[in-house]
Amino acid sequence: MERVPGSVEAHGRTAQIYSYGPDHILKVFRERIPRSAAQQEHIASRFALSAGLPVPRTESFTEWQGFPAIVYERVPGAPMLRLLQKQPWRAREFGSRLAKLHISVHQTDAGPGSGLPSLVYLLERQIHTAPLLSEDEKKGAIACLERLPTGHKLCHGDFHPDNVMLSGDNYWVIDWMTAVSGHPAADAARTVLLLRTAYLPDDLSMIASLLISSVRSMLLRHYMRAYLRLSGLEERELEQWMVPLAAARLNEFLPSEEKLILRKLVQDGLARIKNSAATTIAP
Repeated sequence: MERVPGSVEAHGRTAQIYSYGPDHILKVFRERIPRSAAQQEHIASRFALSAGLPVPRTESFTEWQGFPAIVYERVPGAPMLRLLQKQPWRAREFGSRLAKLHISVHQTDAGPGSGLPSLVYLLERQIHTAPLLSEDEKKGAIACLERLPTGHKLCHGDFHPDNVMLSGDNYWVIDWMTAVSGHPAADAARTVLLLRTAYLPDDLSMIASLLISSVRSMLLRHYMRAYLRLSGLEERELEQWMVPLAAARLNEFLPSEEKLILRKLVQDGLARIKNSAATTIAP
């Protein structure tokens, strides 16, 4: 590396962000993140930038103290989530802006030459190893997945308010480690899933929990409304992805309470599908 990084600027589940001179930051991935995943973020970020999307420029892929790292250009502003926490009355505006930005991602072709893995392939692998599900539940989730369209558009894979930086009217999409080639409905559905099921800590006061839940619901409502209007998709086209997405998400490093919510979502979804099929074939 050309220089020693400065102080830690931010923490995340997958990485720490260090200052790296006045114009750059250094993203150092945590020990449990394989080098291949960090390299995939580097590839996906460069692909998204080359497609004209608002993405911080990657300067180099490197290492720091034995851990994979990426040097990014520094972009101004703050995460949308932090701004929303300070200005909750902007939930309607931010929901619409989030949807418009997501649409621009989904307008990008990401065929075999993109270097991105297939969403359907990754979901199937993740469902096979998902904890908390029985073998029959895994088979049911995979059966749902096999009925869904494949698609070859750019999907971010983890698109939510904490992965969008805002500065006035400018914005940047960050954290492309989970980017894939797939169907836009699946990527939008994952955003909906995240906003619906993200667990609120028990140590929050009742007032704080109610406020956060209310703001999150408003953000989700306006995101959905704008996304469906701009994409031309119907809500059912997003909902049909919920069972396989929730099953696959059980593989992630999440609070146990959130995993129980996801497991119930899978089980309830499979039960509805089974009941619907029984009703259809009944004389």
